Amino acid sequence: MKKTIKHIAILCSLDMFANTVRPLELKKQLIKKGYKVSLISNTELIENISSKLIFVKQTRHERAIYSYFDKMINGKLYFIYLSLVLNFRARKLKKLIKEQSFDLLIIENHLQAFVAKYALNVPYILDLDVPYFDELYYTNKIDKWSYRKLISIYKDIYRKAKNVNFQWHTYSDYVKKTYYNGSNFIEFNFGCHQKSKLLKAKFNKNPKIICMGYLGGKWVNLPLLSRLSKLYPIDVYGGPEPDNKWGLNYRGYAPTTDILSQYQFGLITISDDKLRRSSFSSKHLEYISYGLPVLTPEWRFDKILQKTSIYYNEKNFVKKIKDYSSEKKWQEISAMSFKTARKLNWISTLRPLLIAMN
Repeated sequence: MKKTIKHIAILCSLDMFANTVRPLELKKQLIKKGYKVSLISNTELIENISSKLIFVKQTRHERAIYSYFDKMINGKLYFIYLSLVLNFRARKLKKLIKEQSFDLLIIENHLQAFVAKYALNVPYILDLDVPYFDELYYTNKIDKWSYRKLISIYKDIYRKAKNVNFQWHTYSDYVKKTYYNGSNFIEFNFGCHQKSKLLKAKFNKNPKIICMGYLGGKWVNLPLLSRLSKLYPIDVYGGPEPDNKWGLNYRGYAPTTDILSQYQFGLITISDDKLRRSSFSSKHLEYISYGLPVLTPEWRFDKILQKTSIYYNEKNFVKKIKDYSSEKKWQEISAMSFKTARKLNWISTLRPLLIAMN
């Protein structure tokens, strides 16, 4: 007889950015359906979470070691370091999971997914944020041999999963074309909350541009953001704080995402490599939830977000801003952005997961 799912664990990495948004939305929707839900985080950023959390705690000493090696080593040496980290965390997770009575695991990233190499006797659904080893490879953290080794390890984890999903369809398409296209793939994308009409962005003949979100990682492309900032004023929010050498108009962490209603365009910068041409930024959805048109690098095309995007390169960046600064054109794309955000609400985007669970 098929076991009834009652208690679900979401294995995630809570932080100050998008890695926290999705697990909390998953938890909220699952609780509404009557499930008991626990979050297992491999970070300590849980101060603002009011409900009970089970998490893998790192000491200050552990964090210092991870930070040093993440910055200082590359290639096969980084692969050896990463293997030690993955196994160390997996052993702690395995012990924690076995102490609980979970009926299902929903795993949000590859660091947490490594625990599935162990015999857990609990079914799991992979709901992965990004093709992690591709991210490492295209930022020169690992070499080709290490990349292939990680693919081999994780393909087995993919195969054993009840279902596999990446949090945006372009990442799923990338993985299917590159190294895994199993019959256990399903699709449930990232979502957003469309804001009230009172918070919807308003036209301004002198448009303001905002870039908000995570500012670490080579894929963010701070050099491009720096060059664009010399062409047109851009307010930058997020973290970690960028080096002064980039000359950015850095405004710190935004006190609330509602500041987006004060702008006319949201900006995305991203590196131009094989992975990031198929990438996704959750801030794109945050921008359009306020009705902001999104300035997006032309090398990253997305069929779902196409009508909310203004595709640019460095040469035509200012011209694109001027073209969409006429009230008629801006209002048209702003309305389309707002409409798209309504379609991508969390209830709709997570529905395929609930169907697959049953």
